[in-house]
Amino acid sequence: MYWRNCSQMTNLIYVLFKKTFRDENDCKKIIIVFDRIYILRKSINSMSEKPDETKRGPEEVDARGVGSQMDNSKRTKGGYDQADTSHAEDDQIMPSKEKVTPSVTNIETAAEFDSSTYRKCKNVGKAVIVSNFMEGYTEERRLGIRRYAEKDCDLLEKALTELGFEPWDGKDSKMVYKNLTKKVFTVLYNKVAKETNYRPKGDEGYTCVLFIVMSYGRSGLIQCHAEPGEKGDHPFVEQKDLQEAFQPQNNPSLALKPKLFIIQTIPEAEDSSDSPGAGKKTETKRIPREADFLTYTSDEYCINADHGNYFIKAIVDVLEDKEESALEIQRVLIRMNKKYKEYRNKETKKIPCVTSSLTKQLFLV
Repeated sequence: MYWRNCSQMTNLIYVLFKKTFRDENDCKKIIIVFDRIYILRKSINSMSEKPDETKRGPEEVDARGVGSQMDNSKRTKGGYDQADTSHAEDDQIMPSKEKVTPSVTNIETAAEFDSSTYRKCKNVGKAVIVSNFMEGYTEERRLGIRRYAEKDCDLLEKALTELGFEPWDGKDSKMVYKNLTKKVFTVLYNKVAKETNYRPKGDEGYTCVLFIVMSYGRSGLIQCHAEPGEKGDHPFVEQKDLQEAFQPQNNPSLALKPKLFIIQTIPEAEDSSDSPGAGKKTETKRIPREADFLTYTSDEYCINADHGNYFIKAIVDVLEDKEESALEIQRVLIRMNKKYKEYRNKETKKIPCVTSSLTKQLFLV
């Protein structure tokens, strides 16, 4: 049962042997034996049984790998024009005919495992901002327009760009995608997670990936736009599905990379009492168990007519402060929560939640 995790075990064994034996060549010889046994075992399995979705394929993370090669396939540029009321985004973010899966071939993970901080690359990271039910959406099915959302997107994009974040599909495109249907949202996050190379050759890597979502919803559930002509309420996407797409077995170049998520799913305006459990029907607070995930969520209605979205305001104010944004990520989040509490004063009954499985310290700047 441990064969499928052999690459991870090999790395751990290497680290242990390195600390035990003085001669590093002996360690490498032992590791080569493990690698050959693993390759032989995988060959036998491939001949004796058919692969299925639950099995890890040949793209499984190689624990010794750095760099990767990826097909230079055409990508659709995102931005504010990505979606409108006619849902023209359906034609702009569609799955490619041939799936491109980055592969990792040469990572020197022993040094990364031993380090107390995540590896800092030349580029801070890739960033995506998704905002639903904002300007351009025709009010229907009891959900009003989030008129403050346009400003939130502008502030976030400006702050992230100044920190050094880039759009996921190129430096010249926009970070923001608005008013996405469930189908288009699913295609987008799968492309960002599975078809983006976060470990290109040389020093052109990315320290982390950041995915921000602002929409209606409730804890663990993100509400998207219904397809044109679709009956019933606007559909939901589970937060766990979004995050599971970023697991390293789907994209080896994400191994040992911190994956950050900021998710605001406010209740409908009519449920804005801020009382515990307001607008809450289902609890789905699950994230992948794998390491290197961090999630910062808020499901409280925190919109003020004069000051806008307090949750986004707290995030932007801390990111724009050069001293505070230079701190370790956990301390940055503590300051965001402190700001949020100050802005809300005695109104709030819930503080944004931090769920982390990071195994090292992370510095964005």
